[in-house]
Amino acid sequence: MGYRIAPDSGEAFSELEVRRCPVALSNQVAPIVVAYRRHRAGLYHIDKSYPSPSCALVEAIDILHYSTEEAHYRAQEQAMKEARHGTKSS
Repeated sequence: MGYRIAPDSGEAFSELEVRRCPVALSNQVAPIVVAYRRHRAGLYHIDKSYPSPSCALVEAIDILHYSTEEAHYRAQEQAMKEARHGTKSS
């Protein structure tokens, strides 16, 4: 039994599973996510937090960026579908 990785991040990640609890590992990844989000918001450049990043960090940021962009595009597509067909009624 594994845990699904980012179930709403697209087909590429929908079948991946991890064997450890993602909550326990989130403390290790949280500073990277925070730094990435602050960078995206234009608060500061990510190289201020990680002046000489490892290959793993570069890959993690690449995955964050790709997943963020995919989620943004899916949200736009969903909004366009709802606009064409009327909003969902509860």
